[in-house]
Amino acid sequence: KALKALDTDGSGEIDVEEWEQAIQRGLSKRLAQLAAERERRERAAAKADAEFSAEFLSMARKCFDLIDKDGSGTLEKPEIVQAVRADKEVINFLTNCGNKNLQYLLVPSRLDAALNAMDTDRDGHIDADEWEECIEIALN
Repeated sequence: KALKALDTDGSGEIDVEEWEQAIQRGLSKRLAQLAAERERRERAAAKADAEFSAEFLSMARKCFDLIDKDGSGTLEKPEIVQAVRADKEVINFLTNCGNKNLQYLLVPSRLDAALNAMDTDRDGHIDADEWEECIEIALN
């Protein structure tokens, strides 16, 4: 049966051309399988990245809200100082977020520089948009 599939001209023998065609068909099939598997993995990775990004952004928003004790929608230096000294959730998020500007909030000597880098409109405080912009930079 296998020989019949390889003997495309029905001569009863498999010549070099038929052999090479069979090899080519086998390789093409395997390459297609590998490409399909690669695409599946890429889709799964993209989905995982999107899920991680959404979860990370959600945690970042929660962290912002944890620091924003007065509910003003902006972060002032005293709020940040208090949070990075005493709030374990805030400290844990900032420690593990992967963004140096956010992590600098944990370093008293670098706090002013971190706030300046995050305060893109230079109004003296960090609003939710500036915070999220910094988070999105961390995700890229």
